[in-house]
Amino acid sequence: MMRFFAVVICADGGIVRNEQTGEVMNMEVGECSSRNEAIDQACHMFECRHVRNGVLRRNSNAGGLLVVDAQELVTI
Repeated sequence: MMRFFAVVICADGGIVRNEQTGEVMNMEVGECSSRNEAIDQACHMFECRHVRNGVLRRNSNAGGLLVVDAQELVTI
């Protein structure tokens, strides 16, 4: 099992960061046995649809999310 997170991305694909701290804005998806399971879980939790490669599109078409594991989150 691995911990997965959803990183917030803006409409142009850039990663959203906190203005004061510079930290990547993210939400925990939870522990999942695979990336595909994490993507499915995130789609359900955040009412999104999977576009490809872990990129989720919000229904409002105003940005989206990128599903990453804990190790990937540290490198962003």
